[in-house]
Amino acid sequence: MPLLRRHKYILLILLIYWPGLFVLTHIPIPQLARKSGMSDKTMHTLAYLGLVCVGWFSISPYKKVDWRKVKVWLALAVMVWYGAFDEWLQGRIGRSADIHDFYADLAGVLFGLVILSIFNFWQSCLIISGVFIFAVTNLSMIDRLAGMPWLNIFFHFFGYAAFTLIWLQFMQRYIRLVHYQWLITAFGLPAALLASVKLCSLLIGKEIWLADSATALAAITAAIVVSYLVCRPVLRNSSANHRQ
Repeated sequence: MPLLRRHKYILLILLIYWPGLFVLTHIPIPQLARKSGMSDKTMHTLAYLGLVCVGWFSISPYKKVDWRKVKVWLALAVMVWYGAFDEWLQGRIGRSADIHDFYADLAGVLFGLVILSIFNFWQSCLIISGVFIFAVTNLSMIDRLAGMPWLNIFFHFFGYAAFTLIWLQFMQRYIRLVHYQWLITAFGLPAALLASVKLCSLLIGKEIWLADSATALAAITAAIVVSYLVCRPVLRNSSANHRQ
């Protein structure tokens, strides 16, 4: 049976993400990670949250996690054994093997499987990308890395652009709207995410940079405008059907 387009893309992401994660956990800790201000345990949780989600989508890109199926428990077993092997191997190559890192890995795996058992593909992608944006913004000091202002701009642009594109894919499949309604709804959720993340930053005493918010808004707008131009014929047909 030939692979469908979504499945091909997911497999490609897995083939990049998993080896990349393995390399990062078996080389001296990068200075960027040391200076980020993010807890090592948080990074482990996020890394394995991403890994289990991409891993699950690579074997079941169109279905939720069903705990009655054997493949769910096989996927969980693979993630647990890989996490344990990863920590063991780090202890053999000069990195520290920490049982608490393994617990953080396991927390990311279980959190991901819970999300995947409740929500469908696009909903899960929205939640996970939102979690990553929130965590990097409020649980790290990426905005204060000396000599790397471009990194914060890069994160805000591509993070919010990706979230917006995922939201637009969800809208295309589940929400039928005419032109102006489409534009308002398309902007609504990404803008709400940005506002909630920055509000949380205020509540925890983290400084808010105007350039970050402007970059995020530019990314959201760019993603919507490009998608609108591409999808305009479809929206025109939806509008005509709505009037009828």
